[in-house]
Amino acid sequence: MGALQIGRRSMIVCAALVVPPDSNVYVPQELAHRKVGLDYGNGTAYAGLQMLEGAVPREAITTCAAVTHPAERYAAMLRGEFDATVLQEPWITVAEKAGCRLVSTTFFHGTWVAGPDLDPALYAAFLRGVIQAVRHIKADKRRYLSYFKEGWAAGDPAVQALTPDDFNLGRIQLREPTPIPEDEARWAWDWMASWGVLHGTFDATSQINRKVEREAHELAFAAQSG
Repeated sequence: MGALQIGRRSMIVCAALVVPPDSNVYVPQELAHRKVGLDYGNGTAYAGLQMLEGAVPREAITTCAAVTHPAERYAAMLRGEFDATVLQEPWITVAEKAGCRLVSTTFFHGTWVAGPDLDPALYAAFLRGVIQAVRHIKADKRRYLSYFKEGWAAGDPAVQALTPDDFNLGRIQLREPTPIPEDEARWAWDWMASWGVLHGTFDATSQINRKVEREAHELAFAAQSG
C-alpha cells in the first residue's frame, strides 16, 4: 500500500454517552457490565470506548454492534436493546430534549485520508474552503445550525422539530485544519491496536505522506495570508 495523506479535520466532534430517561445509570462507572451499543468502526464508537475506559476496567466494558445511523441507534436504545449508546449532534440535543441523560461527553478529531497521488494544489484548494467555512461558522454558530437538519437528519421528525435555542453551542467546536502530529497518530494507532482494531506497528513513513501534506498546507496558508 502506498503512503497515505493524513490531515486533521477542522470539525471537533462532540460525542455523548447517553442513557434513557428511566435508566438508573447516572455516571459512566455504573455502566460496568452493562451493554453499550456502538457503531463499530466509526469515531463515535472509539469515543465511547475511551469514555468507558476512563471509568471502568476493560474487562467490565460490555459493548454490542449497533447500526451506524444515529437515529436508529438512539431508537434501539429507547426500545431497551442496550443500556446506553454514543451520539453526536443533533441527536445529542434530541436525546436531551426527550429527557435522556448524558453520563459522559468527550471531543475528538476526525482525519482525512487520501491516496498517495493526491495533487497538493487540489488539496490546498479544499483546505482554503474549509478554513473560510470555519471562520464564518465560528463568527455566528447559530446561523449555520440548520445544516444539522440535512443529510441523515432530513427525514427525522425529532431533529426537524429542534430550534436554534435547543442547541448547546459549547458542543459545537471547530478549528482550522492542521497536519496531524506524528505522536498523536502513533498514540491513536497503538490504542486501536490494543483493542484489536488494527494490527502491526505504526510506521509514519507509510501512514503519513508528509510531502503532500506540507506542500498543500503551505499553498493553502500562503493564499490565506496573501
